[in-house]
Amino acid sequence: MTEELKRFLIERINTCPYNLDNGIVATFLEEGHSVIEVDVKPEHKNIWGIPHGGLLFAIADVASGLAAHSVHEGAHVVTASSNVNFLFASPDARHLKAEGRVIKAGHTLAVMQADVYDESGNHLITGQFTMHVAYAQ
Repeated sequence: MTEELKRFLIERINTCPYNLDNGIVATFLEEGHSVIEVDVKPEHKNIWGIPHGGLLFAIADVASGLAAHSVHEGAHVVTASSNVNFLFASPDARHLKAEGRVIKAGHTLAVMQADVYDESGNHLITGQFTMHVAYAQ
């Protein structure tokens, strides 16, 4: 992956309206590995006062997609399926970090691993994401 592609991909993530609205930021990218972070705000919490599972899923999904893009230059990559396990509830979480890693980069499908942690290192979710890879014709 070139430095130009790396900068382009991070900028795309960091200027996406959904990510901007939710404070989701790409902070690291190398070939096949990404890190996405978010500061937890009151509006990110569910009725029990813990970070909403949808937020945890979203940053895991973004991390998976960004890592997949890093090995599929020029492709459109979207989530085809996912399976996540919620491991730990962290009511005091102030900051979340998702790591996405490529397990298998096929021509039309990529299998990803994503894990989300809070600032104390608690492992909140783990999941596998299958990404559909489409090259322009």
